[in-house]
Amino acid sequence: MLTRTTILTLLSAILFPLALPNELFAFGNPLIGLVALAPYYLAIRDTKNPRTAARLGALFGAVSTLLGNYWLMFFGEFSVWTIGGTTIGYVAYNYVLAGFLWRATREPLTVRPVLFALVWTVYEYLKSIGFLAYPWGLAAYPFSELAVFTQIVDVTGVWGLSFLAVYANTAAAEILCPSADAALQTNAAAPRDVTPRAAAHLAMVAVLVTGIGGYGLVRLHTPIPVRTTLELMLVQQNADAWNTRDIARPLLITQRETENALAAVEQEPDLIVWSETSLRYIYESEGGWYARNPPERPFLDFIADLPAPLMTGSPMQSSEEDFAIYNAVILIDRDTTVRQWYGKQHLVPFAEIIPFWDTRAVRRFFDYVVGIDGIWTPGPGTRLFSLTARDGTEVEIATPVCFEDAFAYLNRAFVLAGADLIVNLTNNSWSRTNSAQTQHFVASRFRAIETRRSLVRSTNSGYTTIIDPWGRTVASRPMFVTTHLSATVPVYAPERETVYTTFGDWFPRLVAAALTILFAATFLHKKKGARGTLG
Repeated sequence: MLTRTTILTLLSAILFPLALPNELFAFGNPLIGLVALAPYYLAIRDTKNPRTAARLGALFGAVSTLLGNYWLMFFGEFSVWTIGGTTIGYVAYNYVLAGFLWRATREPLTVRPVLFALVWTVYEYLKSIGFLAYPWGLAAYPFSELAVFTQIVDVTGVWGLSFLAVYANTAAAEILCPSADAALQTNAAAPRDVTPRAAAHLAMVAVLVTGIGGYGLVRLHTPIPVRTTLELMLVQQNADAWNTRDIARPLLITQRETENALAAVEQEPDLIVWSETSLRYIYESEGGWYARNPPERPFLDFIADLPAPLMTGSPMQSSEEDFAIYNAVILIDRDTTVRQWYGKQHLVPFAEIIPFWDTRAVRRFFDYVVGIDGIWTPGPGTRLFSLTARDGTEVEIATPVCFEDAFAYLNRAFVLAGADLIVNLTNNSWSRTNSAQTQHFVASRFRAIETRRSLVRSTNSGYTTIIDPWGRTVASRPMFVTTHLSATVPVYAPERETVYTTFGDWFPRLVAAALTILFAATFLHKKKGARGTLG
């Protein structure tokens, strides 16, 4: 028989993925996002001990991960590892997290809704950094379409919006299902009236919403200087990511779509952009496979006839002596030479990079059991592409690869290195679902606001978009079709860098430090009290 707290946990585990981008709500549902975590908060609050809370956390992690990331099941023959490994990981994460959430709810009503939201915010930050980083499913994402509220991320990063979202959930929960706070009273015989204190939290949420909304209105109406513009042509080829037999045909489709796009525009582009892994073999400027394929229109001949450089995803080997292979972006000039390149730095764990790969036992396990017989090498560092605009202005372009545009720290590093424009090359076609691609898009659009730079996303199958520095979609193309997008993209030059660009993830780090001090002080105080009682 299911207990009340189990039912509440299951309810949140269903509502939370439903609030995120999914097949029903393309870009998420903010109304559901305001209440999705409220049942889980009540379940943790009303649980008597941390062990039970941890079990509820494991349940929440399993169900919410399976529902929110179901598209990982389409990762070809590796699906059992992608969906299985991710689910097991989030079961473990939420098992541990629930203990901290439970501890936060042991505090009086005057602070516990805030503490719960702060602990959740730190959790989202920690799960978005490091080797296993996976910045999907953040509490802020259901609100990405509400531009007036998303502007705050140029100060706090996405974490400030996540905090507000979770705090709104916990405050609403206390109003709808108040607790007598009996366990926290020195005299439990006379439960206090908690309604005014719960209402105070809701009032504080209203104050924060008003303040953040007001800031958003100001930012939305504050112009940012434009240095120059670039004519970009993005080609969405919609190639089958799992087709490894006929490499030439997808390349031919991409070339033909590029030629169709060039025939349709009045003004020639400054740069043509293809997606990640558009080239499957290491590019050779002299002879080789690309001189002969596709047979109908060899790639090197195609490049020579282009009116602008081609930026594309490709494997890259920096030299014959360098045995490392990078998941790279390369810029090919019309003379067919590679002008510049960037290697993906943050690789997908256990897919693109595997710890201890040089150990024979590890390599044999992944080769014979999992089916992975090779890995990428992390890129050598932050690199920018230089492009001259028609007015002679030099533009520095950052090119995060695939899910790198979801990492705030990485894109901040690009901007600090001098990036004027962010161009993401990605390939999510393996997922075969819209939600996988819109979840990626929603995660990435916050990078434009945080840095106040335009973000261009050139994808294989979607979501190909141009996003302005306020996080608004300027232009886009439908998913899972062969198409192109030609547009004039402003290159913005903020008069000063944003707070987030300057100070990075100061908000979650400050919160983490404060919570550590608070919980440590509480633990020491209780330990001292216990000794006094024994004495």
